[in-house]
Amino acid sequence: MMKHKIIVNHWEEICEDDSCYEYGTSIIVNGKELIREASIISALKAVLEEIGADAEIEETVESEKCCDSIRKKNLDY
Repeated sequence: MMKHKIIVNHWEEICEDDSCYEYGTSIIVNGKELIREASIISALKAVLEEIGADAEIEETVESEKCCDSIRKKNLDY
């Protein structure tokens, strides 16, 4: 069985004139960058697809009162 090398790379970029600042997390599998701005779900999906794993991802929250910011943030995947 092949052992895959997975890199979770946190990056930041500042424009030369300091007018902008960007940051994110990229996912690299076996030397290939799969996604530049990864959420947890998009990172998992990209890695599993790249290595050919058949998986179903289900995201839940422990209670209705929990995690509104997470729910709103992850609606874009």
